[in-house]
Amino acid sequence: MQPYDVTADTRRHLLSITLRGFWDMTTLEAFEAEFEKALRTLHRKGGCEIALVDGSEFAVQSKEVLERFEQMMRANAPYLAKRTASVVPAELNRLQAARVTDMLTRRDFYSRADAEAWLFGA
Repeated sequence: MQPYDVTADTRRHLLSITLRGFWDMTTLEAFEAEFEKALRTLHRKGGCEIALVDGSEFAVQSKEVLERFEQMMRANAPYLAKRTASVVPAELNRLQAARVTDMLTRRDFYSRADAEAWLFGA
């Protein structure tokens, strides 16, 4: 299974991301290319309004990967979602997510169903 999936839904102005496993820098660089491509696609179609990030299978990451992830998020801050729902499995994952996404309006959830309900207003 691929370590990530990135989808841009231009109709709903939604960025969907699934993150899995423990990453090395090569994986992060490949993810960054797809992430930025999706953001550009959404930007051309009116922007990224909402994002769903499913990290329920994402491991706690190395300091190196975490720092690069944070740089990527800061570099793309003007194009990021106005509201983000994150599914995170454990407290350490939550702490890492909060560190790299502190510029976002976001909320963490233990289940994808709860994240979707908050994000889509159900």
